[in-house]
Amino acid sequence: MIARSYLKDVKPKEIEWFWRPFIAFGKVTLIQGDTGIGKTSLIVKIIADASRGLYPPRMFRGKLQKQKMEEPITTFYVSVENGIADTILPLFTLLGGDSEFVQYQDEMQEHFILTGDEIRECVRVTGAKLIVIDPWQQFLDDSSSSNNEAMRAMVRDVQNAAEETGVAVVLCGNYTKAVVRSDMGKGIGASELFNTLRSVLTVRHGNNPSEREVIVSKMSFLGKEATPVRFIQDEDYRIFYVFDEEDIDGGAAGAGLGEARLGEARLEDVEQEDTDGGQASKAERTAIFLTDLLTDGPMDSKDVKRAVEASEFSMRTVNRIKDGIVVVERQSDRSSIWRLK
Repeated sequence: MIARSYLKDVKPKEIEWFWRPFIAFGKVTLIQGDTGIGKTSLIVKIIADASRGLYPPRMFRGKLQKQKMEEPITTFYVSVENGIADTILPLFTLLGGDSEFVQYQDEMQEHFILTGDEIRECVRVTGAKLIVIDPWQQFLDDSSSSNNEAMRAMVRDVQNAAEETGVAVVLCGNYTKAVVRSDMGKGIGASELFNTLRSVLTVRHGNNPSEREVIVSKMSFLGKEATPVRFIQDEDYRIFYVFDEEDIDGGAAGAGLGEARLGEARLEDVEQEDTDGGQASKAERTAIFLTDLLTDGPMDSKDVKRAVEASEFSMRTVNRIKDGIVVVERQSDRSSIWRLK
């Protein structure tokens, strides 16, 4: 029996983006790359930012824009390769994430199976707008992992669940060891499965040893090529987006960064403004200002902003160097409190 519908009865809707043009709500996105390339660190960076209401930076006319502040969103994180307590949480904390907005699957209690019903149940129970599964291959059931047809059916099932619930599902996986030329073959191992997925991102090496970039290997609902997003991973696995087009000098991240402007830069990464008189740099003066401001105790974020506006510094500079100095705690009424670490 043929089940038919008329296109005239369909109501058009726009894609709701979490990270334009890479990750969309209601869609399934695969992030792939070599082992150790920085995929998990990038994912934790994205989750930490989202917990504070910061969406990943978007491209506009080939240039990376300032991160947009939205409402914090809840993430549900599923992983077996990385320890939550000794790996994920320390990095998440280092990146300033708010743990109230992140839930995770406790594999010691119950194993997560990648199915559409599991995604629906996860959204129902947790209220998550972002679900991250890393590595996704570890959460296939026996039938899905045994043949390509069953895996394609699983992907379609998960995609349907994502569209029904409006959640962004991100599958994170390593390249296979097979010697193949295309990102498609290395990441998934089957061109048929690649065609089933709507969005595939690849993390790869950039133009120098310290640089990485995210590229679109496939985006069926994008319709045009996307400019890669560049980022740096430092020795502590922290991620810094590269916002400017200037090249980054070679060497370890955090040393010899040239003119590139980095997201959430550390104190030593902020542009130095030493004077001939040997005065402290602007970054150092800002750090001293913040320390003095919060010495007597925590302050509401609105009071901090007023104090900054009355000073020689800008909120842009303060936000750049506050990591490592300040903890920002979100309150139940959605206000924020700043205190010294």
